[in-house]
Amino acid sequence: MRPRVGTGRHDSSAGAASRAALEKAGRRRLVEDTAGGYRTGLDLLESVSGLAGAIQRAGPAPRVGLWYWNSIAALEAHLAVESAGRTRVPVDPGAPASEVRAVFDAAGVELVLSDRRHAEELGGEVLVHDARGTSDNTGPFRPVPYDPDRVHLLYPRMAAGGNLFAVPVSFANWDATMQVNENLYRSGAYGPGFGPGERFLTLQQMLHGTGFLGTFPFLLMGLPQVVVEQFTAAAALDAVRRFEPTATFMVPGMVTRLAGEVAARGEDKGLSLRRLLYGGAPFSPDEMRAAMGVLGQVLLQVYGRIEGGWPLAVLGQEGHRRIDAGDQALGHSFGRPIDAAEVRLRRIEGEGSDVGELCVRSAMTVREYSDPDGWCALGDVVARDEHGYLRFLRRLDGMINTGSYHVYPREVEDAIRTLPAVRDVAVVGEPDPKWGQRVVAYVVADTEARASIESQLAAALPERLARYKHPKEIHLVDSLSDLRAMGRQ
Repeated sequence: MRPRVGTGRHDSSAGAASRAALEKAGRRRLVEDTAGGYRTGLDLLESVSGLAGAIQRAGPAPRVGLWYWNSIAALEAHLAVESAGRTRVPVDPGAPASEVRAVFDAAGVELVLSDRRHAEELGGEVLVHDARGTSDNTGPFRPVPYDPDRVHLLYPRMAAGGNLFAVPVSFANWDATMQVNENLYRSGAYGPGFGPGERFLTLQQMLHGTGFLGTFPFLLMGLPQVVVEQFTAAAALDAVRRFEPTATFMVPGMVTRLAGEVAARGEDKGLSLRRLLYGGAPFSPDEMRAAMGVLGQVLLQVYGRIEGGWPLAVLGQEGHRRIDAGDQALGHSFGRPIDAAEVRLRRIEGEGSDVGELCVRSAMTVREYSDPDGWCALGDVVARDEHGYLRFLRRLDGMINTGSYHVYPREVEDAIRTLPAVRDVAVVGEPDPKWGQRVVAYVVADTEARASIESQLAAALPERLARYKHPKEIHLVDSLSDLRAMGRQ
């Protein structure tokens, strides 16, 4: 039996709040999975403490790469890196090994932590931790003094040309995000009637928005949750029926698919969900109404950016009731700013005073993305109405929002340019009725290769990019000036 670590009230070491929450939960089940696995608070505390010790004994590497599908072990891994006083660098679980290596290399990762499946894909030395345990000896870890400015999470955006573009979320930023979300739950901003009977359902991968909004806040509140390895509508509905969670987070496409699954099964039994948070992509008023007609008045829209804070604005359940009643204008809003964040619009030449780049300032805001006064410009151009509701208009940097993920054109362009037959390429986001935007590539290729360029890309890209970054359309053009003439670059 590995020794447990005490977490006194005045413990100021890294991860102390998480460990204190686990210790307080004691022998209550805090997390379950759909395969029958579970951990009590003390089970988690023991595993996290032992894994943190293994991380420390593996060497002084300040940055630890994490490559996991959702699982109890993934949750333990995130918490263990925190307790070890290191920086976690998570990557998308569906990314190809070559992309993962590029991110880890650019981030300066010296230690990788993953489950066995991903370790086999990656090769090399990997500290394996999954449902079967940890590959190296574990034991007590050495508490590390809490440093609010230390990077808690290095969230990768892309790796290109050997350089990493990432958001360095400090321990102070992370703690503020956890506190903000707890306050939003307890105050009723995330729906009324929040109490001790709540249970969260982790469906989206926990390295993304669901970790900020639910997975980790619920753990710190000592409230139970259920982890689903990968989202499908069927798996989500089965988990809802079996575990009766009260809260979850999804992107709009997931909401639509869950509603479709409920309707397809013809079930009339009400769902346990009382607060279904969603965000990350456009959601038309008609789609919202259709989803509410099946799932009930449980929708809440959240808006945020990791560099600025998660969330920064909320469109609550009352707003969705107004949308359901026919308020078309409100259906295009992502809500009003939360009390914990200051918001202002930076003027854009040629636009009115009610349109501008959204800038925010709060304890969640990442310093490296902020000006000397603490204001973070988010790159989102928004409109604000007379009641303070915000509406997204466009991006300033060309980032493509595919619904579940953000895609940066340069990364995709660099991958396409590795084909010898490609002379030039431009990647853009174009409107998509389901996902908001889709990735589209305009390619200038050698004449003799034009007939095979799509098949060449289909063979090459899976080795370089996660599937969600692959172009949904490929257009062959004689030059990129044709694209500029069409106003698409």
